Amino acid sequence: MNEKEELLQKIKIENWIWILYLFLIGFSFYSNYLETEYLKTDSCEAKEKYRKSLIIIFSVALFVYFYFFEDSLKDVKKQSPCDNPKKIFLTQANFLASTLILIAGCIFLFIAITDTNIDTEIAFS
Repeated sequence: MNEKEELLQKIKIENWIWILYLFLIGFSFYSNYLETEYLKTDSCEAKEKYRKSLIIIFSVALFVYFYFFEDSLKDVKKQSPCDNPKKIFLTQANFLASTLILIAGCIFLFIAITDTNIDTEIAFS
């Protein structure tokens, strides 16, 4: 596949990811509703539903982060010493950013799974 075809394929995948993000936004509203119900009623059922919703949200987000990490890793591997130094730098900077986002996603998911008392407010901030 040539470079333009690869970019067009990436754009198609990214369009699906944007749809997935729209789902996450909607589901996050529902999750906030569950958190509100838990805070108002102190219901164990609302608390557990809220916690499970966080696990779903951060699991899906982690899946997306992994896709972008893998994509940026492929770009780094395709680099050539003959490439423009600016392109090399920016590709490696993109890889570093993708790696850090993936690590952050792992940490958020870890918190969502292990914080059974919901003592820590975690968000996409």
